[in-house]
Amino acid sequence: MCTNLLSRALAAAGLTLLLAGCAGLPEAYPLPANPFLTDAPPLASTTLAQPAKVGLVWLAPVGSAVPPQAVQQRLVDKIKAQFAAGKRLEIVGATMIAAPQGDMLAEIRKASAPFNVNQVLVVMPTGTEVVSPAWLHYGRDGRAVGTRTDSYFTVSLVGLDLNSGKSLYSVVAYGQARLLATDYEDARPFYPRISPGYGNSAFIYPQRATFPPGEVHAVALEQAVNGLIYELDRALGS
Repeated sequence: MCTNLLSRALAAAGLTLLLAGCAGLPEAYPLPANPFLTDAPPLASTTLAQPAKVGLVWLAPVGSAVPPQAVQQRLVDKIKAQFAAGKRLEIVGATMIAAPQGDMLAEIRKASAPFNVNQVLVVMPTGTEVVSPAWLHYGRDGRAVGTRTDSYFTVSLVGLDLNSGKSLYSVVAYGQARLLATDYEDARPFYPRISPGYGNSAFIYPQRATFPPGEVHAVALEQAVNGLIYELDRALGS
């Protein structure tokens, strides 16, 4: 009896310490990496010509915290669809290229040539992740030892004048997602889950033991893109 009580007390103490340690982890949004961000004023303080027809060039980064290109392309299409004909900012065409290593302006001009516009929106995401141990709770009594993976994304957008190469305005948005998963492969009926957004109670509950690689990054990146669209809409008054 005493042994059981002691074991429970030690487990509770360990759980408290572990949760406290996890709760104390700082947010780790990476710095914006858009090569044209320097000296670009915020869009909220900029007056746009109406209507403004622009292209969109998405600079795909590399690294372990980056979702597959198919996910990035879907988000490129999502931004384009949000700013169609009739809005103060109309995206007439969009493309995705690898983040240039050489003459960035020349690569942007080349990629956006088919759009026949004078301005483009240059968008670049930057991601990182933090992995830590965690006690996982499922329902009333389900518990498991596992990991917490926090994925952070910063998405920066710069309006670029193609003729002069001048940065006209900028928008920066952030997104986060958290993956909770057990340390062992099959923990049914306890499944991994992803929570999008900081403090968001909405979870993704898949009926499977594992997520495809990078899915937590995809959720975090979409959160950031949603924030980018919101900031654009708010600044444009559309």
